[in-house]
Amino acid sequence: MEIDGGIVVRNAVASDAPRLGEVFDAAVLDGWTHLERIEEIVPMFPPAFWVEAVAETGSADVLLVAELDGRVVGYSGTHGDDGELYVLFVHPAAGGRGIGRRLLEAAEADLRARGRDEVFLWTHDADTRAQHVYAAAGYTPTGARRNGEIHGRRYVEVELRKPLIASNA
Repeated sequence: MEIDGGIVVRNAVASDAPRLGEVFDAAVLDGWTHLERIEEIVPMFPPAFWVEAVAETGSADVLLVAELDGRVVGYSGTHGDDGELYVLFVHPAAGGRGIGRRLLEAAEADLRARGRDEVFLWTHDADTRAQHVYAAAGYTPTGARRNGEIHGRRYVEVELRKPLIASNA
């Protein structure tokens, strides 16, 4: 558990599941405005999805939550086997407090401890706010793109990467 400025970052537990869904839905409504009529498909996932998401976190995967004043306000998830940061969301009401940065740093530290020398992620190409956040944290675009769809809404994602071990150059 890490505490920084009242922000506690820890591993997710089963009782966090409902709040993960709330954070996701609020963040999506705030940040994915590039998807047509996004409000019509939120909530995107039933409560059981979030229970499963926490329960299925295995030895290779890490799901972290950030708490502020005892309330989960953000979360991140990594796949340790390939170094992917597969999710990072912060509730918009808790934005601007460094919570995303703390989650990102904790996720990177975990991957580094698992021997990964690089982290990668995919983010919507139209989500320039997220891209700016990742760029400020040292992530660079690779040029790779992929198409996705969620509840009938199509989008394009771009890949970003960051080295986790400083070069000796």
